[in-house]
Amino acid sequence: MPDGRRDAPSATAADVHALLAEPSRIALVAQPIVDVRRAVVVGYESLARFSLGRPTPPDQVFAAATRAGLGAELEAAVIGRALELASAKPPNCFLTINVDPLHLVSPLVDATIDAHDSLAGIFFELTEHHSVEDLDALRRALARLRKRGALIAIDDAGAGYSGLKQIIELEPQLIKVDRALVSDVHASEAKRALIQMLGELSGRLDAWLLAEGIETPEELNALGQLGVPLAQGYLLGRPAPPWSPLDPKLEQMVRRLPRPRALAAETIDGVVEPCKVCREDADWPDAPGICVRVDDTSRPVAMRVRGDDGDRTRPLEELLRVKRTSLLREVALRAATRPERLRWDPLVCIDERGELGGVIPMQRLVCALVSADEDAGGEPECDLPIARVEQSSVCH
Repeated sequence: MPDGRRDAPSATAADVHALLAEPSRIALVAQPIVDVRRAVVVGYESLARFSLGRPTPPDQVFAAATRAGLGAELEAAVIGRALELASAKPPNCFLTINVDPLHLVSPLVDATIDAHDSLAGIFFELTEHHSVEDLDALRRALARLRKRGALIAIDDAGAGYSGLKQIIELEPQLIKVDRALVSDVHASEAKRALIQMLGELSGRLDAWLLAEGIETPEELNALGQLGVPLAQGYLLGRPAPPWSPLDPKLEQMVRRLPRPRALAAETIDGVVEPCKVCREDADWPDAPGICVRVDDTSRPVAMRVRGDDGDRTRPLEELLRVKRTSLLREVALRAATRPERLRWDPLVCIDERGELGGVIPMQRLVCALVSADEDAGGEPECDLPIARVEQSSVCH
């Protein structure tokens, strides 16, 4: 999400031409993204900074480029720099790269992205600058990115074009809560309710929820109580030269945040088991058991279960995909509310990149849920976490 001082002088078309003529005047900074549960940096957002001889907010430069008909050219230049930066990011961290949906479908931006071999660990973050007029073209562009290992993020959920309909249709893997909802969230029941709703939606989409623009301990505290898993903002780290760590004092602050009671529940990590795997262009194996078909990026695209009662094959849209850090109770409820013919199908476990991590037979899930209830010494409950907690890998 571009940031900067809005009272600074506006950028001009001449400024944009100067930047394109001398790309070295385009610099990138990185703002850390923090895993609230683990109090560690798990990713960064890349942000452009332009050297024009005077302070100029980046969003004004992008706006000037669009007015001059140079929006795609400037976007391509920044994305190219960001993809080069991504090759040096810390292990197991992700990097988000802002891109206007209008420019994502342009041949110039497409060619810039296509010039880079791997998009693993990259989130392309769709900004709210323009509404999506050709949704089918955008879907095709996103499908090409996903095919090459990239993930999709929606910026400013709750504002701009990022309405619920767009989120559902684009199925992002990361949903970023708009700063307007985060600001003074501790003092607004309505804002907390909206973030709670976005948390539930992100869970249904197997996506992460990220609150951006956190500036005060009170806001962070309220988001911790809501169970929002990822956080970003000036309180946790300003945009800086890559790759700044989390300050030790802030780490302790995050570790002391209140947690929803549901976060103490058991996760599905202990019930995931390996399965047979075959490539998308290969035949299903003859052996009985569970086999998952994966694409070139190791993401599941279909599943076949072969047993004494025959074979059943499920396409991608009928698979229930969950992450290892999902809660037993939540996953069990989602599984139980599937259509009857799918209700006893195994669940497919995926990692933060969407790659196959194993399967969970329903019998094993039910047994684990019963054991967790017995260990807790209470009656089974159906209360869900008010915001889905999905953890990404930790930076080392």
